[in-house]
Amino acid sequence: MNKYLTAKNIENAELIAVFQRCPFEEATSDCPFIPYHRLNDVEEQIRQLNTLDEATLQQLRSFHRSCIVVRRSQMELNEANSNEQ
Repeated sequence: MNKYLTAKNIENAELIAVFQRCPFEEATSDCPFIPYHRLNDVEEQIRQLNTLDEATLQQLRSFHRSCIVVRRSQMELNEANSNEQ
């Protein structure tokens, strides 16, 4: 069996990629994932994720989802501004 195929990893699959790197190239200065990015080791990042309690994981999930909304809005604004020029 794959060592990463655990119930906790499946439940938190959306966070595993974000623990590895920012999907938007550059993380915001307040990004709580930066310490995990700096580990630069997938196995250690997953180990760290597995040590976190559910409340912390929920906070991270919430931050990530909010970040997606903000980044999408920024992208749409940038596209609208570039179409006006």
